[in-house]
Amino acid sequence: MNKTDISEKQMQSTIALFLMGSSVISSGYTSAKQDTWIVILIAVALMIPLAWVYAGILRLYPGQNFYRNVLRAMGRPVGLTICALYLFYLLLLGGQVLRTFSEFVHLVNMTQTPLVGISTAIVAVTVYTLSNRLYVLTRLGKFVLPFLYFTIILTLLLSFRDMDFSNLRPILQSKQSDFLKGLMSAFTLPYGELVACLPMFGVSGRIEKVFPTMVKGVLLGFGFLFAAVVRNILVLGYYSSVATFPSYECVSVIQLGEFFTRIEVLIGINLLLAGFIKFAVLAFSSCEGVIRLFGYRDSEPFVAPVSLLLLTLSGLIESNTSEVFRFITIYPIVALPFQVLLPVLILVVGTVRKKFQKPRKPSPAARKSPSA
Repeated sequence: MNKTDISEKQMQSTIALFLMGSSVISSGYTSAKQDTWIVILIAVALMIPLAWVYAGILRLYPGQNFYRNVLRAMGRPVGLTICALYLFYLLLLGGQVLRTFSEFVHLVNMTQTPLVGISTAIVAVTVYTLSNRLYVLTRLGKFVLPFLYFTIILTLLLSFRDMDFSNLRPILQSKQSDFLKGLMSAFTLPYGELVACLPMFGVSGRIEKVFPTMVKGVLLGFGFLFAAVVRNILVLGYYSSVATFPSYECVSVIQLGEFFTRIEVLIGINLLLAGFIKFAVLAFSSCEGVIRLFGYRDSEPFVAPVSLLLLTLSGLIESNTSEVFRFITIYPIVALPFQVLLPVLILVVGTVRKKFQKPRKPSPAARKSPSA
């Protein structure tokens, strides 16, 4: 195997960490309240057919990049417009993710450090990692994922004595509007964001089974997120809906005597690693969008400029912490067209055009016989 190849397990781990990302910090708690765990189950079930749509787009023209497939499926004028829209979405999401994690580090650990300093440190590590190509990031993802699963299992066991199972009741008593709103929120953040991972498959090389790889990555991320949400609800109850960072605060109550305390520091490091992976994937996908729009061949020279643009956007999108979390409430409206409507349109139009497309005529050189 070439050392620069990306295996299916590495891609699955990277997708799982990407989906965990900022959702772990916000705990995934929705307007469905104690029924949030049911909402998450439905959301991941809806994600399976959507993953089939995403894989279908990549299968339209195998071996091509996501953006190239969009251009060929929709035609160049419309395809360029859609690629530009996706680039806008990725940049917006990347700036939001960077701001969320910078706020997390600033509020819980480094209150005296300027926010821009924390963001700059994350961006610097991202630039260094992506400058060494995507396979470095995916190998890091495969290495980090087992540690995150170890921490979620450890915290589940240690927090068992603080759990109150009555916090899950009453079941299915949320208002229908709140339940549907919570379902939309859980679906778009994070599962629908899988669309941001599609450009990675264009450089993966060895991955042939795209749909199974996506589904396995989604299920790995779901297992972690579901466990975290249920843990937070059982331990914190209603407080999960008003806490700034429920997962971090839930783990902070764990204490075994006087010798095993402050376990949330370890959890904070793990959460930051997942957030870094998510930001790095968004930066990479944004770079791929730039080179497809402007006709360049290699994304590596654009890693630093695009990352600096994301750093700037993270400071411009919101001016304070409350605006960061207010954006999450309106995010489903912004994200649904990019996560559902456009992919379905691309797949349908691309399938129809490919079916009725005339085969390309061979070049004069190709028509010559081998003996000529």
